[in-house]
Amino acid sequence: MKKIIQLAILTSVSAQAATVWQTAPNALASASWDTWEYATGPEQTGSGSQGAAQSTSGAIITSSNLTTNVTDAYSFIGGLGSNPDTFYFHDGGATWNGSLELAEEVSYVRVSYSLLGGRGGPPSAYSVGPSVEGATVINAGSYGTSKDGIEGVVFFTDLQLGASATKIEASFGDAIFPGFPGSFRSVDGVQICVFNSEPVPEPTSMALALLGASFVLRRKRS
Repeated sequence: MKKIIQLAILTSVSAQAATVWQTAPNALASASWDTWEYATGPEQTGSGSQGAAQSTSGAIITSSNLTTNVTDAYSFIGGLGSNPDTFYFHDGGATWNGSLELAEEVSYVRVSYSLLGGRGGPPSAYSVGPSVEGATVINAGSYGTSKDGIEGVVFFTDLQLGASATKIEASFGDAIFPGFPGSFRSVDGVQICVFNSEPVPEPTSMALALLGASFVLRRKRS
């Protein structure tokens, strides 16, 4: 019989950057990356590790890693940013691969990534949503996040694994074809949560509506 571990309440975990993650109450464990270390440099493609998760919860994660794959080189204005810590793509594009190794099997995964607002409104989701080989998407959505006056949107995808597993490999990213002006998106963080029951849905619509209204108000005041 599988051991069931549940977090008792809905928790808000402040990231080292600008994202406040909303972790589902029935998550067994979570891992998040909120600061960025690897970058190719302007006009270059390549891949490299961002290292182990900077924040984890639960006792079943034995190792973690996030890899950035720059598939379409970005120009000088893109790359690593600070205050908050981000990876910005003015042009070009990338994919991300997150992996977890676990001490016990799980059956469900939630993959989330945070994009900061820009160009006068909330950001749109990446064109290549989170996926896990052999898994089925059962839910997807978004919610607003705000910290120290910096606003963004967390996009999440819930997946049911084809079979229970102790190793998770998830990917998502931006499909930018050469010559396109770019995504104009700043990635603030990535989070992977694991479950042994279907993830509790996030309160998405109201939070995102309020976030959109705040962007409009800020534009009118500027």
